[in-house]
Formats: sequence, structure tokens, C-alpha cells
Amino acid sequence: MAQKTFYKRVLFPAGIVLFLMILSINIYNISPATGVNHPGLSRIISNISALFMFISIWLGAFIAHPLAYRAGASMKERMLVGLVTPLAWSAKMVYGAGCIYSGWELAYWCFHPLIVGVIGVALLCMGISEIVCRLAYRKKAPIPEQIIQPAVVIVLLAGIIIVPVALWNGGTFLFYIFVDIYTALFY
Repeated sequence: MAQKTFYKRVLFPAGIVLFLMILSINIYNISPATGVNHPGLSRIISNISALFMFISIWLGAFIAHPLAYRAGASMKERMLVGLVTPLAWSAKMVYGAGCIYSGWELAYWCFHPLIVGVIGVALLCMGISEIVCRLAYRKKAPIPEQIIQPAVVIVLLAGIIIVPVALWNGGTFLFYIFVDIYTALFY
């Protein structure tokens, strides 16, 4: 793949998914206001925007990563692009928690199971997307890339480890560990 400008390699792919996330969150937040005259319409709008929130936050790496790959982004740039939306959403969550927690408690809140989970899912999506992109563009590249490289394996393994741990027993296992450590540290 021919390398394009930084804007097309990084900012555009990350911006698409980030814009989708911001738009869907804001539509979701204003959808109850549409329910004053049309409660059914409010429910439809909130459900559709919730679907796009899920797609952009949890599966956004499946959108941004291939766009960055096709634009010739390096592995580091592709990792950045795939993590922008989950990290932005996580920062939004931590900012919201700042109303309740402060200092070290707020720093500990960065390890909340939802934040760990969304980053794990993004890593898993990027690992899968990386392999698919390498297979799809192998014939088009002047020098074919190896499908399995250490960076790809590390990203894929991190996602494969984090996601099942985060989902184990419906996510309660990791949440109880989070709460137990929190109470041991701060109470």
C-alpha cells in the first residue's frame, strides 16, 4: 500500500469512528425529548443510536483499522487509530466519575472492568482486522507482508486474554475483583 498523508492515514479513519460515537451518544441523550409527543419515535431513535454507540465504541476498530491499513499507516499508527475511540469513551467515563471520586480513587477507576473490557475488545478487533487486511492486500503489495508477525500476535493474544476474563461469569468476576481491590485500598 502506498503511504498517504498523516491526515488520511490517522486522522480521517479515527475521526470517522469518533464522529460516529459522538453523534450517536448525543442523539441517544436527546432521544427522550422526542418522546413528549411521540413515545414510539423516541424508543426507535434511542435504540438505533444505542446500536451505533455499540458499533463505534466496542467495534470501531473494525472500521478504523482497515481504513488506516489501506492508507498505508504503520503498525503504531494503526494501533493508535484503533484505540482512539475506546480511549476517548474511557476518558469520558473517567471524567464522569470525577464527580464522585478524586485523586488516587479516580486513578484507580481507570481500571474499571468496562474500561478494561472496551480496550480488550479493541485489541481483539485490531488483531483480527490486521490478519484479514494482510490476507486481503497480500497480492496487491509490492513486497508481501508476513501474515503472522510478533506485533500482530501480541495484539491478538492481549485481546484473546482480556475479553474472556472481562466476560467471565457475565463480567461479575472481574467486577468483584475490581471492587475488592478498591475496598482494600481505600477503606
